[in-house]
Amino acid sequence: SEGVVAGIDFLRAVNLEDEDKLSGKVVVIGGGNVACDVARTAVRCNAESVSMYCLEGYDEMPCGEEDRTECEQEGITIHAGWGPVEISANHGKTSGITFKKCLSVQDHEGRFAPTFDESSTETVECDLVLYCIGQKGDWSQLLEGMQVEFNPDGTIKADPVTGQTAEPDLFVGGDAYTGPKFVIDAIAAGREGAISLHRFVQPNTSLTLGRNRRDFIELDKTNVLIDLASFDNTPRQRVGYNEALAKTFRDDRIAFTEEQVKKETARCLDCGMSVVDPNKCIGCGICTTKCAFDAIHLHRERPECSTMVGSDDKLKVILPYMIKRGLKIKFGRKKTK
Repeated sequence: SEGVVAGIDFLRAVNLEDEDKLSGKVVVIGGGNVACDVARTAVRCNAESVSMYCLEGYDEMPCGEEDRTECEQEGITIHAGWGPVEISANHGKTSGITFKKCLSVQDHEGRFAPTFDESSTETVECDLVLYCIGQKGDWSQLLEGMQVEFNPDGTIKADPVTGQTAEPDLFVGGDAYTGPKFVIDAIAAGREGAISLHRFVQPNTSLTLGRNRRDFIELDKTNVLIDLASFDNTPRQRVGYNEALAKTFRDDRIAFTEEQVKKETARCLDCGMSVVDPNKCIGCGICTTKCAFDAIHLHRERPECSTMVGSDDKLKVILPYMIKRGLKIKFGRKKTK
């Protein structure tokens, strides 16, 4: 029916076609960052009221606390834990939408499989429904005739380290491999993909040797021996807002004050544990001299593989080699000529 629009199309119309006038009640379906952008844009387009409905619980909304809070500050009502059932129409125009209570979004294996309470429903009057429920590409026709394999959700199967698919010379990354994720994840995948491509075209080169496998283990805060209260728990600083710019298309956020900058930069951003990448560390030892707390020490696991010389005696070792090497370079060139 008329009055059901994709959130992306709505944003495009507002930003590129200057269609910035709305009337009546607006319902936004979705709980991600795009849904928040759409809802806040609808407020700026003079909608009578704006409500957001999403499957996830309030604290599990994909948009995060900051976007969610800014929506609420602008009068947007958030209804978490509801899924759309049907849209009502009157003479071809949207007049309302019905939701049912969502009990869970994922199954025990973490896959998207929402369950609902069929007896708990809610019908909302509205004039415009803006849906922001994600997008994904259809790669099947583009890769038709190739050996590429697909997962049930439409993403492409590939090696998790190299990005190589069943088609040996085809590498993937980003949303095509992981599904919807952050831009920085796609950029990281592109970088790793470029390394894989470079190695692939080099003869006798391993695609996996020395690669960053990006295996991160999250700290289990429920199973630690040290009191977590002993760590720096200073909260993140929050920006202020310029009330004069509220509900306009100008940025209404105020930069940190000098005091906030000092507090933010003084926060402990990690646990202090350093992990050395053995593929990049050359054992120069400079880090041991730069650490003001003398917390870094080098330990030789195989001392028989090389000879260590103290800094006071380095010239005794380097000088003979320099002379020998210099003579070889000088007279070697003459022989070549």
